[in-house]
Amino acid sequence: MASTNRFDFCLALVLAPLAITATTTFVGCAGDDVTTLGDETALDSEASAGLGLGARGEDVRAVYEYLRKYGYYQNEELAEHYPDWTPAVSREPADPELFDEALEEGVRLYQAQQGLPVTGVVDAETQRIMQMPRCSHPDYYDPPSVVPTFDIENPYTHFGGTWSSTALTYRFANYTSDFSQASVRSAIENALFSWRSSSSFSFSEVSSGENISFGFYTGSHGCSSAFDGSSGVLAHAYSPGGGLGGDVHFDDAEGWSSAYLETVALHEVGHALGLGHSAESAATMYAYYTGNDTSLADDDRAGIWSRYAAYASPSGCGWLSSGQGLGAEQSVWSCDGRFQLKFQGDGNLVLYQGGSALWASGTNGKGGDRAIMQEDGNLVIYKSSGQPVWATGTAGSSNYYANLAVQNDGNVVIYRAGGGVAWASNTCCH
Repeated sequence: MASTNRFDFCLALVLAPLAITATTTFVGCAGDDVTTLGDETALDSEASAGLGLGARGEDVRAVYEYLRKYGYYQNEELAEHYPDWTPAVSREPADPELFDEALEEGVRLYQAQQGLPVTGVVDAETQRIMQMPRCSHPDYYDPPSVVPTFDIENPYTHFGGTWSSTALTYRFANYTSDFSQASVRSAIENALFSWRSSSSFSFSEVSSGENISFGFYTGSHGCSSAFDGSSGVLAHAYSPGGGLGGDVHFDDAEGWSSAYLETVALHEVGHALGLGHSAESAATMYAYYTGNDTSLADDDRAGIWSRYAAYASPSGCGWLSSGQGLGAEQSVWSCDGRFQLKFQGDGNLVLYQGGSALWASGTNGKGGDRAIMQEDGNLVIYKSSGQPVWATGTAGSSNYYANLAVQNDGNVVIYRAGGGVAWASNTCCH
């Protein structure tokens, strides 16, 4: 399917820690290999103070090389693989082994991008983050360009273009042998469903002609980024587009489990939909792997809403169907025209009969700007930041694809797709 961007970009999730010793020496990593970490408990008070202006030596060089690898300084390999890429810092350090103002600028930008206090000193917390597994995609890359800043207004970023339609198809090219095919399918489809429940996307499996292909590979496998074996690159994904666009590849040399795969797939699908990395450490799209987490954060929702519609508008009377929502001053009416479920400009969701309120969410003044009947069965009022302010609390597999009815008897009811009531306003009968 056609997309709005000119290029297909690839992102890779890698294990790339930066090892440190008790004397604050930083040992660089070759390629995307995992470096064995030293004894972190052995860090002395000098190490905790960190590296700053005027420091010299191999430890400073290692910091420079780490930042260079992730897009802060000139890097021929990044320039070759990422169209329109430019370094985040416009000047190079005069000496890679001297912590000068140019290196301090890179450290400050790095700290801002990772949601750290911006000090310009490679302190203990900055060192800790640098040791964590992360995605190899360069920071501050938002084609055609992005202006680096110390003040991150929106933690989320974009990656490539967008899909021209939110009705996407997918296919399993193959499977890993680490666990059953059924469990592989379940893990990846759970990741797709998480994005579907937080956006206007739908995903349908096809046998050919797919938008997104999921596959497990080793070594060189027909794309620009070869896998490097166990404990290196975990996966990579391409931004929306034709050809390889949208495809997600997993390194089959890794030891996959269901929760591990779902966590990585959730991140990579975000890239396949056009999201870059987030400066919010709780976000799925954070550059660093922080453990298995199979739920989207507020910033992930805000990011996807910045690129695509958050929901579809209701059509006809009586129903707010799964995946539909209401913006400020929008309503759903009962089919007899007597009852109005209105999402007011003050953020309150109110059921009216004539001029009288029969029920309300009580969320006026709390900043909500949309009410969404999610495909996970939950009716949620959100802020534009992705933060929920109220919900019916009906999310769950038994309520998937539930629909909300504004009935002629004055009751508002969430009906399960297979029958049965998941929630009601208890305003019958008028």
